[in-house]
Amino acid sequence: MILLTGITGTCGRAILTVLGERQIPVRALVRDLDKVTDLSMPGLEIVQGDLEDESSIESALQGVDRAFLVMANSEQQLANEKRFIDVAKRREVSHLVKLSASGADVKSSALLKRVHGEAEEYLARSGMNYTHIRPNFFMQNILHCAASIVAEDRFYLPLGEGRTGIIDVADVADVVVTVLTESGHKGQTYYITGPEILSFYDLAEQMSEVLGRKITYVDLPAQEFRSQLLNWGSSDWYVNAVMALFELMAQDTAASVTDTCRELCGRAPRSFRSFVQQHRDIFGERERVKTVAG
Repeated sequence: MILLTGITGTCGRAILTVLGERQIPVRALVRDLDKVTDLSMPGLEIVQGDLEDESSIESALQGVDRAFLVMANSEQQLANEKRFIDVAKRREVSHLVKLSASGADVKSSALLKRVHGEAEEYLARSGMNYTHIRPNFFMQNILHCAASIVAEDRFYLPLGEGRTGIIDVADVADVVVTVLTESGHKGQTYYITGPEILSFYDLAEQMSEVLGRKITYVDLPAQEFRSQLLNWGSSDWYVNAVMALFELMAQDTAASVTDTCRELCGRAPRSFRSFVQQHRDIFGERERVKTVAG
C-alpha cells in the first residue's frame, strides 16, 4: 500500500491523478475532508489525520510499505517532517519519498531550503530507504498571476533577470510515481527540471506567442512584493521565507536543466509553451481580454 500526504496541494493532487490513471491503490492522509469531497477514484482510501498528531500518522501508516511526504510551508514544517519520518521508521515503511526543493542545503541563505536540507539529512540518517525529489520552480506558480495577465497583459514578480529550469508539476508527478512504484531509486536524490532555462522575460515572450497578444513581465521591487504578500494576509514568517527564496532566484541560482525526467520516465519534460497552450483559457484569449477590458 502507498500512502500519500498533501493531496490537497498542487503536487499531491497531480500524483494522485497519475496513480489513479494507472489504477494503483493508494491511501491518502487528509486533515480537512471538506477539501476532498470532489475526489472519487477506484482504489482510493482517504483517512483523516493531522501531521502534527503522531497517533493519526501511526494509524495512517498501518499496512503501508511506501509513502510520499510533502509538507505545506510553515513554521512547524521541519518538526512535522521529522515526526512523520520517526513514525514511518517505527512502522517499518520500506521506502519513503520526500518532496524537497532545488538547492536544499542546511547552509542555504533561504530558510525553506535550509528546512528541506535539514529534513533530507534527518531522513538519510534515519536508516530508512529513501528518495529525495528536488524540483525546480513550478510552471503552475504562474497561474497565480493569471488575474493580472487577463486584465492587464502583465505579470509582476520580484525576480529580475533570474532564470529557471521551470517544470510542469505533471512531470514531477510522473517522476514521483515512477520512484514509488519501481525499484532502483533508494538512496537517490533526483533534481528535476523542465527542458530549457528561461528568464521571466522569456516566459512572457513565449506566452505572447501562444496567446497571440503581447504579455509583459514586470520586475516588481522586492519591498513592493513583500507589502502585497502582507496585505493578502500572509504571516511574517511566510513572507520572509518566500522573499528569501525569490532573492536567490533573482541571483540566477535556479538556472539549470537536467535529464532526470527523460531518464526516469522515458520522455522529455513538458515545455512552457505547451503548458500555456494547455491553460490558455485561464490566461485568457484575446477576445476574452477585450471583454474584461470593457
